[in-house]
Amino acid sequence: MNALRLIVRYIRYFFTAQTKYDIHSPFVFQLLTEVIQNKKQDVNCQTIESVRKELCQSKEILHITDLGAGSTINLSTTRLVKDVAKNSAKSYKYGQLLYRLAQHFKPNSMLELGTSLGISASYLASGNPEGNLTTMEGCPETAKAAQSNFDELGLTNINLILGDFNDTLIPTLQKTKSLDFAFIDGNHQEKPTIDYFEECLKYMHNDSVLVLDDIHWSEGMENAWRYIQNHPQVTVTIDLFFVGVVFLRKEQEEQHFTIRF
Repeated sequence: MNALRLIVRYIRYFFTAQTKYDIHSPFVFQLLTEVIQNKKQDVNCQTIESVRKELCQSKEILHITDLGAGSTINLSTTRLVKDVAKNSAKSYKYGQLLYRLAQHFKPNSMLELGTSLGISASYLASGNPEGNLTTMEGCPETAKAAQSNFDELGLTNINLILGDFNDTLIPTLQKTKSLDFAFIDGNHQEKPTIDYFEECLKYMHNDSVLVLDDIHWSEGMENAWRYIQNHPQVTVTIDLFFVGVVFLRKEQEEQHFTIRF
């Protein structure tokens, strides 16, 4: 992703995004005020951030197996854990968002595509400890590091699946049967992202929630985001620039929001 293009896209987003005063949908307004813009601190989030701090100081070397679009920061197949933690893991702001979404909707079955070091998975699993999270990762060494972080945090409601999504996604969904929450944060290419969405959609229901990462990361990802917005089963989408949130609620009027976050 060209950094200048991303900056231009962000500037356009910033000046066109709505605030809570522009939102006339009761469902979206409540979600915005109670979840998305909720700045309340939580001890679970602080604990996860303490693990992130450790990772950001780690000089351990990982041999990266990248099955997706790759990193725009580091093209090497070997990376320091601290670099992965700084450049690939979801930021505190977006980790907290995932945590609050899981807290609010209380999904029983959660799926994450793209574990990395396990920061976002930790937020989701901690947000609803009564639910079960399956997180999928293609790189063996990254997955091993993530599992170590889950163990350190005492998270027992996470099942980590290792392998190429093309081989593991469909069998995993078939075992899940019904999917309440999905976070797609892997590959970052147009066609695979659409394919993952279509496969997850088969197992989602009226109250399911989908979060899509890096929707403005490239032209291809923007195309995938528009495809999802225009899908006949999708009724409400919220563009927060770095992530998009998707709902299938049939009782909602079809609306697409771009909200400043």
